[in-house]
Amino acid sequence: MGRTVPTYRDALSELLARWEREFGRALTSPADRAAFHELVVAARRYVSQGTLMSSGDLVERALLSVLVDLFRRSLERESALPAVAELPLESFAPDESP
Repeated sequence: MGRTVPTYRDALSELLARWEREFGRALTSPADRAAFHELVVAARRYVSQGTLMSSGDLVERALLSVLVDLFRRSLERESALPAVAELPLESFAPDESP
């Protein structure tokens, strides 16, 4: 007897393939295509966590995965920047050289 309900991993693969067919191919800018590819990678990165959610909404799980990935990257970049409050005020002065 076979499965009647696809696993989250299989359902996510089908969803992302549909997004690629219907949306990804329409992107003309290389930067947009690269961003879309990163979005797909982010959705797949948290597939194990999405499997554990009790919600049956596939898109909710995929988007939550993407949001977690984006927020994690934002926090990593934020922590890599020097604290603006610690910089001397002179560093914000315009350069007066000709």
